[in-house]
Amino acid sequence: MKKLLTLSMIASAVFAANVSAATQLKVGFNEAYNSPIYHGMVKAADELKAVSGGEMTLRLYEGGQMGNVHDMLEQVSLGELDMSMQVFGGYAQYLPRLGALETPYLVRDYNHLNAIFNSPWGMEARNELETVFSLKPIDSWFFGVRQTSSNKPINALADMRGMKLRTPNAKALINYAKGVGAIPSPIAYAEVYLALQTNAVDGQENPISSIEAMKFYEVQPYLAMTNHVVQDQTISISAERWADLSEQEQGWLTQALAAGGKEAKKRIIENTEKDLATFKEAGVTVTHPDLADFRTAMKPYYADLDKEFGKGFTQSLMDVQ
Repeated sequence: MKKLLTLSMIASAVFAANVSAATQLKVGFNEAYNSPIYHGMVKAADELKAVSGGEMTLRLYEGGQMGNVHDMLEQVSLGELDMSMQVFGGYAQYLPRLGALETPYLVRDYNHLNAIFNSPWGMEARNELETVFSLKPIDSWFFGVRQTSSNKPINALADMRGMKLRTPNAKALINYAKGVGAIPSPIAYAEVYLALQTNAVDGQENPISSIEAMKFYEVQPYLAMTNHVVQDQTISISAERWADLSEQEQGWLTQALAAGGKEAKKRIIENTEKDLATFKEAGVTVTHPDLADFRTAMKPYYADLDKEFGKGFTQSLMDVQ
């Protein structure tokens, strides 16, 4: 009887140890459940569970359940949420110079953006986010290229004048609207569909995958391929939470996020043409305006960045290889 009791106590202790050893990370993000970013996070969660033998898991809160992107980053900074994501340029709420990355036509493509993320300039910003704000950027996923949908055709820069254009509450994207002659209207992401449906705004700008995931094409008959901003999703973890993880756990998480990023990028690239076909079937007219005038319209904002952050600032970012 004593032997059975002893074995039972040992088994209970082992079970309790296994339970306490399990680590769950709460991840909040803005993208909807059916988006490529969501599927990338599902892949990361599956990969993490597999490589850790179930010792580490991700609990996903998609679709802005935990607040808007700024709220969620703040929660991570305060240790109230383990992980979240935001475009690298969106971290301008902490480091204003990062907002330059959302200035239209400054970044050529995702390879260029990723090179900036890993450059000495990018690493200095990432280290400052970690040490000052307890936000540790640990991965960058391809998000897409922002395009402009509207309730009237856009064939040239002049067609955007006077348009009420929804943008995120981000300085560089507000400047995009101003630069092309539109009226910037910052509205929360979750409220954009209704704003478009009720004509509270005349248009919005987002990557193709987001336009599909949020069904904006149902309430916008035109899409202009303005290709104005290349974006990623920079994933950050609370610096304190990261420090609490063992080196092995950090490796598992890094491996899982890499797998998730590949899945998200694959879906975004594969889905672009399919999504455009879906838009056209729904009656959307896709236009391809000459972007030379759009690029010229942004040059004053490059000059403003150089005044704010130093002579040659924008060119130094454009020159990153």
